Amino acid sequence: MFQNDYRREMDGLRPSPAAVERLNRLLEEGAPARRPRRLGRRAAAALALCAALCVTAVAAGPTLWDALEARLGPYAPFAAEVEGETSGQGLRLELVKAVSDGYTARVYYTLTDETGDRLNGHTHVSGRLEVDGEGLTGSGGSQVVSYDAESRTLLLEASAKGLDTSRAVSLELTGVDPSERYIQGAYFQPPADARALDTDTTGEGAVVLSPGQTPQTSPDTADFTISSMGFDGQGRFHIRLAMAEGFDAGWLLAVPYDAAGKQMGSTLEQTAVDGGMDYTIGGVAPDDVADMASIRVYGAYRGPEAAIEGEWSLPVELEPAEQRVILVGRTLEDGFYVERIEVSGMNIAVYYRGGDKSWFVVWATDKNGVRTGVPMGMMSAGAEDGLNLGLWSFETPAALDELASVTLLGETFPLE
Repeated sequence: MFQNDYRREMDGLRPSPAAVERLNRLLEEGAPARRPRRLGRRAAAALALCAALCVTAVAAGPTLWDALEARLGPYAPFAAEVEGETSGQGLRLELVKAVSDGYTARVYYTLTDETGDRLNGHTHVSGRLEVDGEGLTGSGGSQVVSYDAESRTLLLEASAKGLDTSRAVSLELTGVDPSERYIQGAYFQPPADARALDTDTTGEGAVVLSPGQTPQTSPDTADFTISSMGFDGQGRFHIRLAMAEGFDAGWLLAVPYDAAGKQMGSTLEQTAVDGGMDYTIGGVAPDDVADMASIRVYGAYRGPEAAIEGEWSLPVELEPAEQRVILVGRTLEDGFYVERIEVSGMNIAVYYRGGDKSWFVVWATDKNGVRTGVPMGMMSAGAEDGLNLGLWSFETPAALDELASVTLLGETFPLE
């Protein structure tokens, strides 16, 4: 069964030795401190002994924690502190906070380089939440939230839908790659004229522009430049990129745009060349050069940093938000049998089977009579005892105490 209708009580008023030790370590290392949740009187009293330490630590580096607060946004009231840390390959993985209602979860964690400056803001972390050692179809992987260069620390978010928090949840990392990059757009000037340039032929017979004929830099990046741009002897338009030392063009694309912002050309061929990539844009004739307004280079590519191989694993103890359970246990409109409905401030979960269609609409009505359609988040077949799990997610969190009812499949169910 999924956990619902509970909150973990505090263990006592005295801060734990682990909490004090972590604060001391933050002060010694100069790493940023966590911004606490708004707490009740008992919780505030429990932390009073650490107040001076907390103020000092927060002053040491608030960047990551400001980023965390911004990321949480309206979900901040649902965020619970989670503890756990492990180290390997010179990296320390530490849990920070989690937001969960038993069906969805967002876990925030830090990754700190204890040996050097191998991490950066575009580091790709291969990590996900797992249940009982198995991946989830609704896993969102890990995303970088922010990076603090002073403490060499990444703040990341791992997310998943379709969780069962009555089973063991863990955060699993399988690799860290600081070399991955993505650029939305590096812009260059179009060619000044439509002249033909010198070309080379690769060992595979592809015709590419010779390097260094029309060099040009972009104010948007120093990772690559245009080496040559123009037409070959057959009237085909080329853009040849030169990558900075140690960089690989990867999946970069280079295309011309007109003054209206419309992409020009009909086809794009890529040919790897020494130090970069040559792009042949079909459908662009010499007469079209006058209409070119810019050259845009965008996409994923790789830098010179070495990947960090290793595996890191931490159990994650999630504290689900408060829920209300509506027991139904009968067949409703369109042949759907609904076992129960579980409502939190983040999601409406419906356990059902059968039905004449693959989805249905769910509405939530607050105590002021305002009715809101709740967007479907996901559906999972065979979630429990042959039942399917449908998840409808509020676009912004709802105050559970202010919800009056839920409507679906022709019936309205009050929240009591």
